[in-house]
Amino acid sequence: MDGTAAANFPFLPSGASRQGIALLCLRRFAEPGGILVHCRGIEVGHLPLRRAIEPDEVLEVQVARLPRVALPAELRFSLAIDGPDLAPPWRLEAPAAALTLLGPPAPRVEDVTLDHGVLRGVAVERVNGLLDPVLYARINDAGARAVTVEAPVALAEGGCAFRFALALEPADLGETGLAVTLQLVGMAGPLARFAWTRAGAGEAERRVAELEGRLRRLEQIAAGGLAEAQAAMQRRLDIQQERIDAFIEAAASLLLDRLAREPEASAPQALRDLIATTAPPVPETAPLRLGARVELSPGAGNLGPGWHAPERDAEGAFRWMADRALVVNPEPDRPVEAVELEVSHLYRSPAPALQASFDDLPCAVAVAPAGPRRFTLRITPPEGAAPCRSLHLESLASGSPAQDGVSADSRLLSLAVARLVFHYGD
Repeated sequence: MDGTAAANFPFLPSGASRQGIALLCLRRFAEPGGILVHCRGIEVGHLPLRRAIEPDEVLEVQVARLPRVALPAELRFSLAIDGPDLAPPWRLEAPAAALTLLGPPAPRVEDVTLDHGVLRGVAVERVNGLLDPVLYARINDAGARAVTVEAPVALAEGGCAFRFALALEPADLGETGLAVTLQLVGMAGPLARFAWTRAGAGEAERRVAELEGRLRRLEQIAAGGLAEAQAAMQRRLDIQQERIDAFIEAAASLLLDRLAREPEASAPQALRDLIATTAPPVPETAPLRLGARVELSPGAGNLGPGWHAPERDAEGAFRWMADRALVVNPEPDRPVEAVELEVSHLYRSPAPALQASFDDLPCAVAVAPAGPRRFTLRITPPEGAAPCRSLHLESLASGSPAQDGVSADSRLLSLAVARLVFHYGD
């Protein structure tokens, strides 16, 4: 909207935050009542006015909720829903706009039932009607599994509700029962927990269930480490065979050429002169030390269990992580201030959802956009630089393309890392 049209309104929107939409007063406004914010005829906010508003004064009209409407949509400002507009409308282009006004989603599960091996439930989000939920479940504190979510439906007073379903497998039911933790991508804590135990289960059975979950995680890590070791060995054998073939071919060709040009030269001496004409060396994977930081490439040997083989695309090298992974600190004798991960790919998640710890010390994880479909994760200990022998990573969002019907890839994928940087203290 141009400046001439905006001047016809007494207010002009100038920004949005958790405090509301900022309205800049263009001329003195002394109408009784208050400013009403509505979207498609549904009231979403109201600011009472008890005095006249002077020019250049800024009002913040808080948005209490948003309805489930088709995007793009507009927030309109008036004295009444059917009254004239007091300011140009504020456009909502994408669901992420609701996060700016309302903050992180906080749905509540109101009904969960286990019916013929399928865990079904209904969740209600009474504030953010534009929520596009992505759910994952952790079974018995082991691997993550995608949850089927139906399209949310609108609530009359704003917000939305959605149904979800999780198909359970016979192997999920252990000796002590079943424990399911539902996670919503973008929500800090768990969405809901469901537990089923046999009659008479007590503290001992609960500890057994925890040990079963840890044992499953160790089995998964061991299986992933064995597969990674086999893949690494096969890569080395392939490189070695390529070098042997290249050397034999070059020796056979150049040795005959040299003997033809220099008949007096002996074959052994000509062969020794060709020792340097081998295949190119293996790409360097050693840590790169730059003062107070150490950079690790995707092919570094510090990436331990839970990492798949390195790959490369048009943007460079990267390495997929399973739902859990371990990174060995290249300099364990120095306290670590932070670890940065450059994420280049995500599987079935709009943004990284990660938990991290230095050995047994839980750390904070900050996520920041770093370009189209790329993010930077900064992991910091809670009280400054701390010792760390290994960095433990756990993704709250993961899945298998083969199980999801996307491709024949049977690996468990969560996020792909293009670079890791350890920052050390003094």
